[in-house]
Amino acid sequence: MMKQKLHLILLLGIFSILNNSCKDSQDISSGQAMSMVTDYVAENPIFETGKFQINKFKLNSTKDQDLIVKLQELESEGYIEIIDEKKRRKWFSKDSVFIITPTLTDKSYPYIVKQNRNNVEVKTLIYEIDLKQEVNFEKKTSKQATFNVLLLKEKTPFYQFGKDSNPNSDFITRKFKARYTPERGWQLVK
Repeated sequence: MMKQKLHLILLLGIFSILNNSCKDSQDISSGQAMSMVTDYVAENPIFETGKFQINKFKLNSTKDQDLIVKLQELESEGYIEIIDEKKRRKWFSKDSVFIITPTLTDKSYPYIVKQNRNNVEVKTLIYEIDLKQEVNFEKKTSKQATFNVLLLKEKTPFYQFGKDSNPNSDFITRKFKARYTPERGWQLVK
């Protein structure tokens, strides 16, 4: 009888140790969360876009001065070529009118998201993970975790053609959710 109780206590102790060690393997670490987010961002880059017009259009030298400067910068850096460039002066006016058709070069391919007949959707901001910062956990259980990751902004050459949703900072935070299943382990949830 005493031997059976001893075996029962021993079995309960072993079961308790195994149960606690399994729970520890279900606990998500900061490094594990960062690794999942890094893999996700490598497969699904995070970026903001803007529209860049590629059909023929008119520019007024006084009203569109900022746009003219931006287009000249892109041309000098080799991202676009300006073809069919015509310049004409209006009668009795100080304004000159430029009629141009910008075309994209091979150098601009990494920034193109989608191309239509008259315009191109281009990447204006690309977000990269700040690997120096730790993951900030909001909620963490043995089955689910919600955490924030710091993403640094990288401006593209086409930055001027989009809207920056957070113009007063050089970074954003993005919330991610992860779920644990015994078959697959920890995985990000969309």
